[in-house]
Amino acid sequence: MRAEVLVLRRTRLLAADPALFSYAVPPAIRDHIRAGQLAAVPFGERFLPGIVWALDAADDVGGVLPPNGETSARRDETPRALAALLLAEPLLSPERRALAEWLADYYAAPLAEAVRLFLPPGLTSGMRVMLQARGAADGGAQGPEERPEELEPEAASALALIRGRGRVEQRALARGIGARRAQAVIAQLEARGEIMRVLEVPAAVSAGRRERIVSLAAAPAALDAWRALARSALDRLPAPPKRRPTWQTPNAWERQAERLLRQLAALDVLARVAQADDAEGELHRVWRVEELRRLTRVTAAALAELAEAGLVRIVEIERRYDPQAGRVRAAPSAPLALTHAQSAALTAIVAALPTSERVAPESRGQVLLLHGITGSGKTEIYLQALSAAIARGRTGIVLVPEIALTPQAVARFAGRFPGRVALLHSGLTQPERQSEWRRIRDGEVEVVIGSRSALFAPLPRLGLIVVDEEHEAAYKQERRPTYHAREVAARLGALTGAAVVLGSATPSVESYQRALDGHFTLLELRERAPVALLPTTVEGAFEPPRLPPVTLVDLRAELRAGNTSILSTVLHEALAETVARGEQAILFLNRRGTASAVVCRECGFAMRCDRCDVALTYHAAAHALICHYCGRHEPEPRVCPICHSAGIRYFGLGTERVESAVKRQFPAARVLRWDRDTARTRQAHEALLSAFSERRADILVGTQMIAKGLDLPAVTLVGVVSADIALFMPDFRASERAFQLLTQVAGRAGRGERPGRVLVQTFNPDHFCIQSAARHDYAAFFAAEAPARRRFGYPPFRRFVKLTYEHRDHYAAQLEATALAERLERVIRECGLPDTDLVGPAPAFLERLRGRYRWQVILRSPDPRPALRALAGADLPHGWSVDVDPASTL
Repeated sequence: MRAEVLVLRRTRLLAADPALFSYAVPPAIRDHIRAGQLAAVPFGERFLPGIVWALDAADDVGGVLPPNGETSARRDETPRALAALLLAEPLLSPERRALAEWLADYYAAPLAEAVRLFLPPGLTSGMRVMLQARGAADGGAQGPEERPEELEPEAASALALIRGRGRVEQRALARGIGARRAQAVIAQLEARGEIMRVLEVPAAVSAGRRERIVSLAAAPAALDAWRALARSALDRLPAPPKRRPTWQTPNAWERQAERLLRQLAALDVLARVAQADDAEGELHRVWRVEELRRLTRVTAAALAELAEAGLVRIVEIERRYDPQAGRVRAAPSAPLALTHAQSAALTAIVAALPTSERVAPESRGQVLLLHGITGSGKTEIYLQALSAAIARGRTGIVLVPEIALTPQAVARFAGRFPGRVALLHSGLTQPERQSEWRRIRDGEVEVVIGSRSALFAPLPRLGLIVVDEEHEAAYKQERRPTYHAREVAARLGALTGAAVVLGSATPSVESYQRALDGHFTLLELRERAPVALLPTTVEGAFEPPRLPPVTLVDLRAELRAGNTSILSTVLHEALAETVARGEQAILFLNRRGTASAVVCRECGFAMRCDRCDVALTYHAAAHALICHYCGRHEPEPRVCPICHSAGIRYFGLGTERVESAVKRQFPAARVLRWDRDTARTRQAHEALLSAFSERRADILVGTQMIAKGLDLPAVTLVGVVSADIALFMPDFRASERAFQLLTQVAGRAGRGERPGRVLVQTFNPDHFCIQSAARHDYAAFFAAEAPARRRFGYPPFRRFVKLTYEHRDHYAAQLEATALAERLERVIRECGLPDTDLVGPAPAFLERLRGRYRWQVILRSPDPRPALRALAGADLPHGWSVDVDPASTL
């Protein structure tokens, strides 16, 4: 019996090496082995983990292996034996294995890299190769020790160490005697049959971290009786001496008295907790043994005595790490009444949900694009669609683009599905992610919320996938495999039969074009939903709030009028009125810092990063110039380093400067700033969102993270400080990003009972993106953008692949990029690929980044996979990266 195993190893980019390797299955595990299991295999001189992909060379997935997924051995070869199965249950279901194959093929990535997305957190990094004596492994006698003359001294010492300890980590032996000598010693001992190598899975993955808990086990009468006996025994003991020399240890009766006192203290703590729980209707609350010992100083032996007496119960359980621990639990919520448009959208989504375990191929994985204006009630549709899926015995995944949005999303979904929601994103600690992963695997939850990585959660019976704000670039992974969560969700839906809902007020051009072409089902919400959760001040029916009117402020006119302030006259007045009414305002500027350029007025020298060749940004709070790409800090300049003039001037603006100006002009207002400088951690994001939601601030100044999906009913004014930033960047998505950001941030106003307004400051009020955003008119934007993309062969009409080479030497980077471009040109000619061409080679927009020069080649084609397959085995040197369907060509 053979197994085709995907060995989890690092593979070169576009390598032609086989992905699967054939191994013989030992008779001892033939009855237990299944496809998808984690196994240990010998690989060269190493010992590596792998996934059993198929048995007897029969692929039970039904998918097609990628071009580099061919097996390593022919049927007439004798393969090495698979060493052991590491976990009893399969890690990857057939659908997940098929999805991994598709990921590797579609995004030109090694299959092992695609599979790593599905593995439990910390699995491969926490694995250890252990050296174990053969006798200990077999459970029998170890036999006589070898005489020194029969083994080399180092091998004899290593064997004695392994036998003495039972198991020794291979890395520890290598650290002690050196990697090469350790390799020779292990080979010698293995050849003699003295030791074996065992791959050890982290306990946090296989069974979770364990902890002991203690609770009361006896009735109150029995406790009282034991307390009386203990106090009687204490009364019979002699009184301890008032002073004891430091060198003198306690005698037996003093130790007995100390043990009884600590036992009494432990029982009192447990009894008080139990009484408090009884009053609240919650029985048998437990304490962690470590916490109780730390509080009462009771010893483990003293606690064991109480357990033997039947007074307490000590058990070992899996320790849970709750990401929501210490936070206010969400209040339970009930389904809201839907508008006619919401009901129609919900009906279409529910009709697309799978109804049985086996779904007909023609009805699998329908993708629905929910295009709803800001505030139209898309989240309530998600909630009710999830309820329908759960009622059918299915589960659901909800994706949000930013970690900053997860607290608000979790609160809404946890309120509707209490105790049945798990959270997964990169902002969690590893113990938290491991604990949530096991809850999902064990079937304890029905809804998973998180960022793009939540797509790979081991959720069974998947029925619904929601990708909220599907247009966001945060769904695109930059490292390989460079997948987009939207595409992966659609493929996962097709494999599992789950319905996929893509929601956005400003859909990506790709998704909207697919909806028009009939590949997606288009659902539209053109009106805002009624405010149902806030008390109304007017009796009777409350009409749905309307989209806030947008006023364009021409900054050219402001300059002609002599106003050089950051805030135009109309925006200043609107801010004053908003603060005076006790309402909240948002000021948006998609640039951090105080000044975006520092220039010498005398010689024109601009301060730039020596490693990235970009302008340094001045941060007044840090009194430093900071590179936003490599993080380099330089002290605030006093004189020009070239001409030594004192004529240093600061140009441009960022959120830090806007915050300073607002505080100066409105000293009584409470101002918060939310950008990457003030919110670097998950806790900082949550604190800022909580402070503004609870109205502990009047004005919020921030970058794009405040424009994404936040629901802040008290905000009635949104001011865009500058709508022109990034509008004319040399990237085919620049117009789309500008329109989406302006529309999304404008949608933060007027979401409550009070109407809102939006003021957009710009030097280009006639630009079609700004005009469309001001009218909240997605159709007008798409009508102008899509034909231009079709004319120039941009996505979605052709796919892009960005190949980037980095090197410390400029000339070497240029030569390597030129060589690859010539090779690609030959591939295109030889394969006869239609509508396929190259852009470049050329320097990247940021030619030097972190001290390395970057050159790019962009492949444009309706389907770039044939060209990339033809490059397999090209032996690309280290320094190349391949980004399929890049979010930006910069």
